[in-house]
Amino acid sequence: MGKLKKIIFSLFCLLVIPFSVNAASGTIRITGTSQVVIGNTVTINVVLSSKTKIGSWDMDLNYDKNYLQLISATSEAGGVNMVNSSAGVTSKSYTFKFKALKKGNTKISMASYQAFAYEDMSEMNLSASSKTVKIMTQEELEATYSKDNYLKSLSVEGFEITPEFNKDVADYSVVVPENTKEITINAAVNDSKSDLSGVGTVEVTQGTNTFQIVVRAQNGSERTYNLTVEVKDENPINVTIDNQNYTVVKIKEYLPSVNAYQETTVNINDFEIPAYKSELTGFVLVGLKDSSGNINLYIYDEENNSYKVYNELKFTNITIYPKDTKEVLNGYKSGEITINEVQIPAYFVSESSRFAIIYGINVETGEEGFFKYDKKNQTAIKYDDEMINLLMEKNKLYTYIIFGFIGVFILMFIILIAVTKGKKKKHIKNNTVEVKEEKNENIIKEENNKTKEIVYDNIDNNKKKKNKNKK
Repeated sequence: MGKLKKIIFSLFCLLVIPFSVNAASGTIRITGTSQVVIGNTVTINVVLSSKTKIGSWDMDLNYDKNYLQLISATSEAGGVNMVNSSAGVTSKSYTFKFKALKKGNTKISMASYQAFAYEDMSEMNLSASSKTVKIMTQEELEATYSKDNYLKSLSVEGFEITPEFNKDVADYSVVVPENTKEITINAAVNDSKSDLSGVGTVEVTQGTNTFQIVVRAQNGSERTYNLTVEVKDENPINVTIDNQNYTVVKIKEYLPSVNAYQETTVNINDFEIPAYKSELTGFVLVGLKDSSGNINLYIYDEENNSYKVYNELKFTNITIYPKDTKEVLNGYKSGEITINEVQIPAYFVSESSRFAIIYGINVETGEEGFFKYDKKNQTAIKYDDEMINLLMEKNKLYTYIIFGFIGVFILMFIILIAVTKGKKKKHIKNNTVEVKEEKNENIIKEENNKTKEIVYDNIDNNKKKKNKNKK
């Protein structure tokens, strides 16, 4: 609002507002962002409020343009001027957004303000606050973050952990009964600004279970507390595979799920062990638990009392158990490929080929053989080299035809060369005969000339003799 508009507004208020000794009061509160990084947004809220109904107001916000740039405002004119009238409100709010321009502290306050009561249009006594904003670099902001990444407490509901909790000690353990299937981990952070993960109700299985409780400080630094939960197993079945220790899982609920297998049991060390069996693959699967508490399925050979890891390759249309084979695919290079984090033997046309040929058994049908794996779509289908062999036979036929055409061409070329050479020899012979005939003609001409010379000489000699006789 211009100065003239403000003067007119003030005169109008003086004329229509009766004088009152006990004027109504109100407040103007400025709240919002306290600290911000250069380039980010500062949000400021201006709230005019009073216990008495407000009829009209006229306020201007003041800020340093060297530090802040106004981006948006909900004021009536879109700038820092707030002027309006109402049918009687007790509160009115405005929001301003600024862009932080440079490092430093800057103050936002009211440049001018006045308001009038709705009932009697008397001018209200207003008090106004201000807001200081600290503008800093990202490095300075991060330097203010808390570094506290400690726990204040740690416990397992219903059980005692060992040793007694100390925020500087990272490793703890607890022993629970054999039939325990879940526990509740409780913890609290030392600093309310820190984040906490790894607490709550978790499942446990027989043997060793390891859990990590992580505290992340406001500045991003982390501290990890380790909790080992030992579920009692009075008679554990211990297994060693590739120098790694495992225990056989005795509780069916702990086994990972698997498709195309039926639940069964198998006798190991006089214990009925839950297992899976497939008539199609002939495999019996049992669960083995490692020292970290992870349970995986293994193929159990009852005759040899041995175990082999069971890795399924699950695709959208098929599930394959990869196997080793002595069969060789001609025309392919052998190597290895990683599918679903499992490294298996494979055959390739080239290193950059989109497809790979793997050997295995379809656990859903029991069909064993080669399968073609599409690395791009991550799908697999039964590999059938019938079409490839047919294509190779066609390629051989095409090769024979091409070589036949090449042979005919070479033969015709040889014949052409031979004919050309024959013509050249005949031409040379004719030339030789012509040369000989020409030589013979020249010889005859020379002999005739000589004969003529002899005749002429004889005539001359006869003339000379006659002349002498006459004399």
